[in-house]
Amino acid sequence: MKTSRQYRFLRNSIIEAVLLLIFWLLLSGHYDPMHISFGFFSIFVVMLLNYPLRKRLFSLQEKSESQRLSILNLTVYIPWLIWQIVIASLQVAVVVLHPRCPIDPSLVRFKTSLQNTTYRVILGNSITLTPGTITVGIEGDEFLVHSLMDASSSGIIDGSLPSQVAKLFERNPGKVVKEVELIRA
Repeated sequence: MKTSRQYRFLRNSIIEAVLLLIFWLLLSGHYDPMHISFGFFSIFVVMLLNYPLRKRLFSLQEKSESQRLSILNLTVYIPWLIWQIVIASLQVAVVVLHPRCPIDPSLVRFKTSLQNTTYRVILGNSITLTPGTITVGIEGDEFLVHSLMDASSSGIIDGSLPSQVAKLFERNPGKVVKEVELIRA
């Protein structure tokens, strides 16, 4: 059992390193030895700094078949998230360019039924990637999100964003968001 866990950890580390290298190469646009060596050094530092956290999370989190990420659902989720980012970007641009700048900031506090740390991290990052919102804090199953305007937080309040994250791992997640509280700033 322990050797299969070590094998999975090593395999995931190698996959992470390869993905980081591809990402580095795409962003740098330079393929000479100096830039590639900078990439290897950066990847080494990032993985070294993340090692204690990854080791702890990997040992704490027991995987089951229901917690596996569905690649098919991921191929639906990524375009959906990109579309939500485009829509939110346009909404924020309209508000910022409006002569009266009708910004109405608020905090949204809600609880989620997502039980796994990975689920919550993906949800928090998805919220932060969407312009007009930022995840301020996550404590257990409770999220605190800053929203620039009402339209920014609508996907959280109606539960569509958290439900999409839950669908990455579960076939029928049910109601994901509960106890939503809107706090005007």
